[in-house]
Amino acid sequence: MKFILLLCATAWLVGCAADTMRSYIGKDIRAVELDHGPPGNQIDLGDGTRAYQWTKVSIDTTPASAVSTTDKDRKGRKTTQTQFIGGSQNVTRCVYTFITTRNARGDGWVVTAIREPSFDCAIGGLS
Repeated sequence: MKFILLLCATAWLVGCAADTMRSYIGKDIRAVELDHGPPGNQIDLGDGTRAYQWTKVSIDTTPASAVSTTDKDRKGRKTTQTQFIGGSQNVTRCVYTFITTRNARGDGWVVTAIREPSFDCAIGGLS
């Protein structure tokens, strides 16, 4: 049951990120640039089509925890040992792609489609 709930929540979050991206369809790509800064990459796809990409890198860190144990030996002396557990990092690289075509006046690019972000990228969104 928990797995199904997690799967539904993840799908909903992916939908949110995609919905935000879809809100730019029909708008000039400069609207995305104004909201999220310049793209990291532009790719000419031919036939008057161009892809614009934004990349977001997220680093989630799990802090290390220390576990100390103190023992007494036969002579009554105390010895303490400390063991460090955890301290891992998870790096997620998300690429958000907007597909555009030249507008009728030829002075800009209009968003016509998006590439859906991956499940890993659903929570953070473009910003």
